[in-house]
Amino acid sequence: MNIEIIKSRFISKLIYLSENELLEKPTVIGYEKKFKWSWLATQLNTFIIVSDFGDIKITPQIIENHITAGFQYAKNNYTGWPRGLQSGLGVISILISSEIDQESIQYCKKLKSGKKWAGFTIPVTVNSSSQSVYYFDKNPMWGRIYYPHFKKLIIETLKPLHTDYS
Repeated sequence: MNIEIIKSRFISKLIYLSENELLEKPTVIGYEKKFKWSWLATQLNTFIIVSDFGDIKITPQIIENHITAGFQYAKNNYTGWPRGLQSGLGVISILISSEIDQESIQYCKKLKSGKKWAGFTIPVTVNSSSQSVYYFDKNPMWGRIYYPHFKKLIIETLKPLHTDYS
């Protein structure tokens, strides 16, 4: 899995796309804006930020740095309604590496990234050697109505890797 494949998926899904660097790593960023009545008539603005870390070992600190930089990018480039007024901001932070430590896997599965005002950060790691994908294993209470959509975006972005979603 590399960011070129993800870039082509964003293009085929008509997801707005930009290329950038985040934490000095090659990064592709997708942006989607959706409104649904089933989300209690709210608009959700989601940034999918994918960075390729190559062979750098992913640790919880690297994930937190990526989430912080990604959320700042999203806030700076967000053009929707004011956050909190029937509008939310989601940042799916995907880190690709050939080496991911066990703590980082648990960080993603337990969704330890914390809450933001009218915003959500979702950490995801992809082991490029084993093709394993790690993300939240159950929907949290806060923002519960959005997490099925976040999961769908993760699966669509990372397929066919979605065979081992440990």
